[in-house]
Amino acid sequence: MIPWKSSLILLPLLLADPAHALQVIDAQDGQTALGKISARELTRIAFEQGRVRKVTGNAGEFLLEKDDEKGQIFVRPVDPQSSKPINLFISSEGATVALLLQPVDTPSDSIVVREPRTRSAAPAGNQASGRHVRSIKNLLLALASDALPEDMEVRESALDVVLWPGSRLTLQRMLLGRGVVGETYQLSNTLDSPVELAEAELFKPGVMAISLERQVLHPGEATRLFVIRERKRDE
Repeated sequence: MIPWKSSLILLPLLLADPAHALQVIDAQDGQTALGKISARELTRIAFEQGRVRKVTGNAGEFLLEKDDEKGQIFVRPVDPQSSKPINLFISSEGATVALLLQPVDTPSDSIVVREPRTRSAAPAGNQASGRHVRSIKNLLLALASDALPEDMEVRESALDVVLWPGSRLTLQRMLLGRGVVGETYQLSNTLDSPVELAEAELFKPGVMAISLERQVLHPGEATRLFVIRERKRDE
């Protein structure tokens, strides 16, 4: 497989580098932690210190296997073709963590959650940060489900964007809100060989989140790419 490279500045933020087989998530009080799960295979989820005691979520969206001996769980989406993120709450002895898990076309993976530290009083800045992360999460859900939030403007498009040789990137839709833009692209492989995509290589200044539905494209195949970025003054 040929990895696509780009000259864009890297800015990892919400999603782990797909080159790593282990995702380590630092959970924060009042925030939703974002991660990836395999669309077709089981993903292991465990706490770094504690044990998974309880799992809460929409049972119709995922299959769950429990390993009570080791205090971990294994999750797989019910529909391997769906790109809809899965909301999950996992509880240990001392904390409950909210997870937003994006299905991607990758092999089985592992997620290790670091529980939030106990605080006597959380600074006001953490509350603002939590609202910011929730806003990004909601916009990502809207993009993946083709929904239109009431407080955002939608612009349909068919604009081709230059990315790198052997690819075709087409901007299909934009959701414009106050200070933020969500974009849906179609990314196609025009080469004669498979390519492996890396979200981290698509980050550049102003980009807050990136999510790919598939990370391996065979010749002629395409995938949706979701980008959340800061809104420019002239947009």
